[in-house]
Amino acid sequence: MGDKLQASFTPNRVVMIEGRARPRGRTGGLVTGSWTRTLAVLAALVVVAAIVATLAASGRFGDLRYASIPLLRPWPPAGTYVNPFNPTDRGDLINAAEAGKVRQDLVADGKIEVDAYSHGTTDPLAQSDTGRALARATQGILTNNHAGLYEQASTKLDSVQVGRLVDPNDSSITWCVEERGTSSLTFIDQATGKVARQQSFRFDGKFWLTKVNGRYLIADNQIQRLN
Repeated sequence: MGDKLQASFTPNRVVMIEGRARPRGRTGGLVTGSWTRTLAVLAALVVVAAIVATLAASGRFGDLRYASIPLLRPWPPAGTYVNPFNPTDRGDLINAAEAGKVRQDLVADGKIEVDAYSHGTTDPLAQSDTGRALARATQGILTNNHAGLYEQASTKLDSVQVGRLVDPNDSSITWCVEERGTSSLTFIDQATGKVARQQSFRFDGKFWLTKVNGRYLIADNQIQRLN
Protein backbone atom coordinates (compact mmCIF):
# COMPACT_ATOMS: atom_id res chain seq x y z
CA MET A 1 0.00 0.00 0.00
CA GLY A 2 13.64 -0.63 -6.84
CA ASP A 3 16.27 -0.87 -11.40
CA LYS A 4 18.69 -3.64 -12.02
CA LEU A 5 22.11 -3.11 -13.48
CA GLN A 6 23.15 -5.75 -15.93
CA ALA A 7 26.82 -6.32 -16.60
CA SER A 8 27.61 -7.23 -20.21
CA PHE A 9 30.57 -9.43 -21.14
CA THR A 10 32.15 -11.02 -24.17
CA PRO A 11 32.47 -14.81 -24.00
CA ASN A 12 36.07 -16.05 -23.83
CA ARG A 13 35.57 -17.96 -27.07
CA VAL A 14 34.78 -14.74 -28.95
CA VAL A 15 37.67 -12.90 -27.35
CA MET A 16 40.07 -15.61 -28.45
CA ILE A 17 38.79 -15.53 -32.04
CA GLU A 18 38.95 -11.75 -32.00
CA GLY A 19 42.52 -11.92 -30.74
CA ARG A 20 43.61 -14.19 -33.56
CA ALA A 21 42.03 -11.86 -36.10
CA ARG A 22 44.28 -8.97 -35.07
CA PRO A 23 48.08 -8.68 -35.10
CA ARG A 24 49.65 -8.70 -31.66
CA GLY A 25 51.17 -5.49 -30.38
CA ARG A 26 54.56 -5.30 -28.73
CA THR A 27 53.32 -4.07 -25.37
CA GLY A 28 50.89 -6.96 -24.63
CA GLY A 29 48.67 -6.90 -21.52
CA LEU A 30 44.96 -6.43 -20.82
CA VAL A 31 44.49 -3.15 -22.63
CA THR A 32 46.04 -4.06 -26.00
CA GLY A 33 43.33 -6.41 -27.30
CA SER A 34 41.38 -3.62 -29.01
CA TRP A 35 41.09 0.15 -28.95
CA THR A 36 37.57 -0.20 -27.56
CA ARG A 37 38.74 -2.17 -24.51
CA THR A 38 41.76 0.10 -24.11
CA LEU A 39 39.62 3.24 -24.03
CA ALA A 40 37.08 1.57 -21.73
CA VAL A 41 39.74 0.60 -19.18
CA LEU A 42 41.35 4.04 -19.35
CA ALA A 43 37.95 5.67 -18.82
CA ALA A 44 37.31 3.45 -15.81
CA LEU A 45 40.69 4.36 -14.35
CA VAL A 46 39.94 8.07 -14.82
CA VAL A 47 36.63 7.61 -12.99
CA VAL A 48 38.34 5.78 -10.13
CA ALA A 49 40.95 8.53 -9.83
CA ALA A 50 38.26 11.21 -9.79
CA ILE A 51 36.28 9.37 -7.10
CA VAL A 52 39.35 8.89 -4.93
CA ALA A 53 40.32 12.56 -5.27
CA THR A 54 36.82 13.78 -4.45
CA LEU A 55 36.41 11.56 -1.39
CA ALA A 56 39.88 12.40 -0.11
CA ALA A 57 39.19 16.12 -0.42
CA SER A 58 35.86 15.81 1.39
CA GLY A 59 37.24 13.62 4.17
CA ARG A 60 34.91 10.77 3.20
CA PHE A 61 37.50 8.39 1.85
CA GLY A 62 35.74 5.49 3.55
CA ASP A 63 32.81 5.93 1.13
CA LEU A 64 35.04 4.53 -1.61
CA ARG A 65 33.78 1.10 -0.55
CA TYR A 66 30.40 2.00 -2.06
CA ALA A 67 31.55 3.99 -5.07
CA SER A 68 30.11 2.90 -8.41
CA ILE A 69 32.96 2.13 -10.80
CA PRO A 70 31.76 1.56 -14.37
CA LEU A 71 32.78 -1.78 -15.91
CA LEU A 72 34.67 -2.79 -12.76
CA ARG A 73 32.19 -2.67 -9.90
CA PRO A 74 28.79 -1.00 -10.30
CA TRP A 75 27.10 0.08 -7.07
CA PRO A 76 24.63 -0.83 -5.79
CA PRO A 77 25.05 -4.44 -6.96
CA ALA A 78 22.50 -5.93 -9.33
CA GLY A 79 19.26 -6.92 -7.60
CA THR A 80 19.65 -4.36 -4.81
CA TYR A 81 19.15 -0.65 -4.17
CA VAL A 82 20.09 1.77 -1.40
CA ASN A 83 17.55 1.90 1.43
CA PRO A 84 15.40 4.99 0.72
CA PHE A 85 14.86 5.49 4.46
CA ASN A 86 18.62 5.62 5.07
CA PRO A 87 20.02 7.22 1.90
CA THR A 88 23.24 8.52 3.46
CA ASP A 89 24.46 4.97 4.10
CA ARG A 90 25.17 3.51 0.67
CA GLY A 91 26.02 0.22 2.30
CA ASP A 92 22.46 -0.19 3.58
CA LEU A 93 21.06 -2.23 0.69
CA ILE A 94 17.58 -3.53 0.01
CA ASN A 95 16.90 -6.81 -1.78
CA ALA A 96 14.78 -5.70 -4.73
CA ALA A 97 12.98 -9.02 -5.13
CA GLU A 98 11.91 -9.17 -1.47
CA ALA A 99 10.91 -5.51 -1.53
CA GLY A 100 8.73 -6.29 -4.54
CA LYS A 101 6.95 -9.00 -2.57
CA VAL A 102 6.42 -6.62 0.36
CA ARG A 103 4.85 -4.09 -1.99
CA GLN A 104 2.72 -6.70 -3.76
CA ASP A 105 1.38 -8.08 -0.47
CA LEU A 106 0.59 -4.57 0.79
CA VAL A 107 -1.51 -3.91 -2.31
CA ALA A 108 -3.44 -7.14 -1.69
CA ASP A 109 -3.83 -6.29 2.01
CA GLY A 110 -5.17 -2.85 1.12
CA LYS A 111 -7.83 -4.32 -1.17
CA ILE A 112 -9.01 -6.62 1.62
CA GLU A 113 -9.23 -3.68 4.02
CA VAL A 114 -11.17 -1.51 1.56
CA ASP A 115 -13.65 -4.33 0.92
CA ALA A 116 -14.11 -4.96 4.65
CA TYR A 117 -14.83 -1.28 5.33
CA SER A 118 -17.26 -1.05 2.42
CA HIS A 119 -19.29 -3.99 3.76
CA GLY A 120 -18.95 -3.21 7.47
CA THR A 121 -17.48 -6.61 8.32
CA THR A 122 -14.36 -7.27 10.38
CA ASP A 123 -13.85 -10.98 9.60
CA PRO A 124 -11.67 -10.52 6.45
CA LEU A 125 -9.21 -8.29 8.32
CA ALA A 126 -7.35 -11.30 9.73
CA GLN A 127 -6.16 -11.95 6.16
CA SER A 128 -4.64 -8.47 5.77
CA ASP A 129 -3.72 -7.12 9.20
CA THR A 130 -2.11 -8.14 12.44
CA GLY A 131 -1.17 -6.53 15.75
CA ARG A 132 -1.83 -2.81 16.08
CA ALA A 133 -3.07 -2.48 12.52
CA LEU A 134 -5.66 -5.21 13.03
CA ALA A 135 -6.93 -3.61 16.24
CA ARG A 136 -7.10 -0.19 14.56
CA ALA A 137 -8.94 -1.40 11.46
CA THR A 138 -11.39 -3.46 13.52
CA GLN A 139 -12.22 -0.46 15.69
CA GLY A 140 -12.67 1.74 12.61
CA ILE A 141 -15.27 -0.60 11.11
CA LEU A 142 -17.10 -1.03 14.41
CA THR A 143 -17.24 2.75 14.82
CA ASN A 144 -18.73 3.11 11.34
CA ASN A 145 -21.28 0.39 12.04
CA HIS A 146 -22.29 2.11 15.25
CA ALA A 147 -22.91 5.26 13.22
CA GLY A 148 -24.84 3.27 10.61
CA LEU A 149 -22.29 3.90 7.84
CA TYR A 150 -20.36 1.98 5.25
CA GLU A 151 -17.03 3.48 4.17
CA GLN A 152 -15.85 3.35 0.57
CA ALA A 153 -12.34 4.47 -0.32
CA SER A 154 -10.31 5.18 -3.45
CA THR A 155 -6.69 6.25 -3.60
CA LYS A 156 -4.47 7.88 -6.20
CA LEU A 157 -0.77 7.43 -5.42
CA ASP A 158 1.92 9.94 -6.32
CA SER A 159 4.90 8.00 -4.98
CA VAL A 160 5.79 4.73 -3.28
CA GLN A 161 8.98 3.78 -1.42
CA VAL A 162 9.84 0.37 0.01
CA GLY A 163 12.69 -0.15 2.43
CA ARG A 164 13.80 -0.83 5.97
CA LEU A 165 12.61 1.46 8.76
CA VAL A 166 12.10 0.37 12.36
CA ASP A 167 8.48 0.39 13.51
CA PRO A 168 8.39 2.91 16.40
CA ASN A 169 6.07 0.54 18.29
CA ASP A 170 7.93 -2.72 17.62
CA SER A 171 11.64 -2.76 16.83
CA SER A 172 11.41 -6.30 15.43
CA ILE A 173 9.38 -5.04 12.46
CA THR A 174 11.45 -3.20 9.87
CA TRP A 175 9.86 -3.57 6.43
CA CYS A 176 8.14 -0.30 5.61
CA VAL A 177 6.24 1.07 2.62
CA GLU A 178 5.68 4.81 2.38
CA GLU A 179 2.84 5.99 0.13
CA ARG A 180 1.99 9.54 -0.77
CA GLY A 181 -1.10 10.56 -2.67
CA THR A 182 -4.76 11.52 -2.43
CA SER A 183 -7.48 9.53 -0.69
CA SER A 184 -11.21 9.97 -1.28
CA LEU A 185 -13.72 8.60 1.24
CA THR A 186 -17.45 8.18 0.71
CA PHE A 187 -19.69 7.28 3.65
CA ILE A 188 -22.92 5.47 2.76
CA ASP A 189 -25.97 5.35 5.01
CA GLN A 190 -26.52 1.65 5.75
CA ALA A 191 -30.28 2.06 6.06
CA THR A 192 -30.97 4.05 2.89
CA GLY A 193 -27.92 3.39 0.69
CA LYS A 194 -27.56 7.12 0.12
CA VAL A 195 -24.34 9.10 0.38
CA ALA A 196 -24.06 10.61 3.84
CA ARG A 197 -20.85 12.56 3.27
CA GLN A 198 -17.65 12.63 1.27
CA GLN A 199 -14.12 13.85 1.95
CA SER A 200 -10.86 13.98 0.07
CA PHE A 201 -7.38 14.71 1.39
CA ARG A 202 -3.70 14.35 0.57
CA PHE A 203 -1.75 12.02 2.81
CA ASP A 204 1.68 10.66 3.67
CA GLY A 205 1.30 7.13 4.99
CA LYS A 206 3.82 4.65 6.35
CA PHE A 207 2.87 0.99 6.57
CA TRP A 208 4.97 -1.54 8.47
CA LEU A 209 4.63 -5.17 7.43
CA THR A 210 5.64 -8.45 8.98
CA LYS A 211 5.66 -11.90 7.41
CA VAL A 212 3.01 -14.33 8.68
CA ASN A 213 2.86 -17.81 7.14
CA GLY A 214 4.86 -16.68 4.12
CA ARG A 215 2.82 -13.53 3.48
CA TYR A 216 3.37 -9.94 4.56
CA LEU A 217 0.55 -8.46 6.64
CA ILE A 218 0.13 -4.86 7.78
CA ALA A 219 1.33 -4.71 11.39
CA ASP A 220 1.29 -0.96 12.02
CA ASN A 221 0.73 2.29 10.21
CA GLN A 222 1.00 6.05 10.52
CA ILE A 223 -1.19 8.20 8.30
CA GLN A 224 -0.54 11.94 8.17
CA ARG A 225 -3.08 14.20 6.49
CA LEU A 226 -1.36 16.91 4.51
CA ASN A 227 -4.42 19.17 4.05
